[in-house]
Amino acid sequence: MYNLAIVNAKPGRCEKCSGRGVYSWGAVVNGKPSKSGTCYSCRGTGQQTNRQRARNSAYNRHTVAQIAACDFVRDPGEDAADR
Repeated sequence: MYNLAIVNAKPGRCEKCSGRGVYSWGAVVNGKPSKSGTCYSCRGTGQQTNRQRARNSAYNRHTVAQIAACDFVRDPGEDAADR
């Protein structure tokens, strides 16, 4: 699964990390997330500026284009005619 950047509708508190500057994912055990790190949508500041919003939009467009450009190769062994 690809983790796309979250682009705010307007500058202000980062919606991906809820303004904390730290992005957490995975299981939460005893109130602590198993994995966390710097939020790349806001670069750890907790706020997204217009420049960061533009960067996040460009990143998402690039990531989606890379996924769509993948060369999906069919496995000939899975064809019904081969069975």
